[in-house]
Amino acid sequence: MTEGTPASSSPDVALLLTPIPSARFLTALLALNKVRGRVLETSGGPLAVFEDASPAAVNSATRTVSGFVKQAEFLLAVTRDGQAKVEVWKGGVAVRDLPAGLALADAPGVVTTLLTGAQSIDDVASTHADKVHSTKMSRFAAYRELLKEAKALRRNQA
Repeated sequence: MTEGTPASSSPDVALLLTPIPSARFLTALLALNKVRGRVLETSGGPLAVFEDASPAAVNSATRTVSGFVKQAEFLLAVTRDGQAKVEVWKGGVAVRDLPAGLALADAPGVVTTLLTGAQSIDDVASTHADKVHSTKMSRFAAYRELLKEAKALRRNQA
């Protein structure tokens, strides 16, 4: 703990809520682009929890993912110094800010518990190990997984 920082201060948290239907696809996409974190399968779809919540790392990761699926909107939810902020990203750029309460009103409860620091992604992983996927894999393994998941998504849409 640094001097002047309250003991109850929660660490910064950055989550990316995505329209991507497959958690494994999102995990592989993040791993292929060397974005470290974990992907959590929720009732509202997969979300990424970034390992590095610094503004530069979060913006770079969000730019990469939202630029991959250019037509879709992504919600970046970040908590810094106890304050939540939500941005809408599309095509690799932040397009607007949203009030956090309004934007996350219908989000799965785990989003709120992660953002408030009530639970960490490690806490969630300990009770739901089958729902949490790590992006720590080789780029080759990520590429293979991405191809496999893309094929499965195409097959399901047909």
